Amino acid sequence: MDGKIVKILNVSGEAKRTIEKIDSIKLLNLDNKNCSRMELFLFALALGVESGIETELTKTDTLVRAEYLNTKNEAYLYSVFISELSDSGDLDKINDVGKVYGKAQRYANTGFKLLEGMMEKAENVVQLEMLQELDEMYDEYF
Repeated sequence: MDGKIVKILNVSGEAKRTIEKIDSIKLLNLDNKNCSRMELFLFALALGVESGIETELTKTDTLVRAEYLNTKNEAYLYSVFISELSDSGDLDKINDVGKVYGKAQRYANTGFKLLEGMMEKAENVVQLEMLQELDEMYDEYF
């Protein structure tokens, strides 16, 4: 990886509005007083990855600047990218920071759309749905 590359995580303008709503209603304690922007991005990324849908960003806006990214955060971004590489093992693609960050941003953009949908439900319903999903995952793996 080239140290000269500026590493910034962007979101779409639509996602930025969703984040503002999250901050105002404190959805699932994901507001900026309880959850860092990086943690919120990673949560949205996980939702997007689970859905399997990448949504292109329109009218991008910066969410997380380079100084707020650490090795652990970047490991999540790279793990998503690497998990989708073909079995041909073309690992040289991981050197393209733009592609790695782009994929993460597109998945997170999908995740923010899913969070927007969660805001239409009562918070306790969303919490119960998430607990049910955890139970199903536990049963699947254990």
